[in-house]
Amino acid sequence: MENDTANPFDEAAKTAADKTNQALAGEEAKITTVSWEALKKKLPDPVDQKNLDQLMQIVNSATDHNEKVAALLDNLQVLGGVIVKVLTQIR
Repeated sequence: MENDTANPFDEAAKTAADKTNQALAGEEAKITTVSWEALKKKLPDPVDQKNLDQLMQIVNSATDHNEKVAALLDNLQVLGGVIVKVLTQIR
């Protein structure tokens, strides 16, 4: 006897989810393949590189998420420019 409680959209949903996962994995790969050296070459200004180092120190710190956000907000005037430049380079 056939299972009448099966969702007729299960297969379509699984196919759509698989395609979405593949697309997201491709986008993630684009972001994660940006090397530190390649990024520095795209930001040749020593001030940008110094600000990028400061940004990465905050992001890589052992503090919790809220403390990192607070540190970024405290330094937004200085780090905002390099954040925009980095995000522009990796999009």
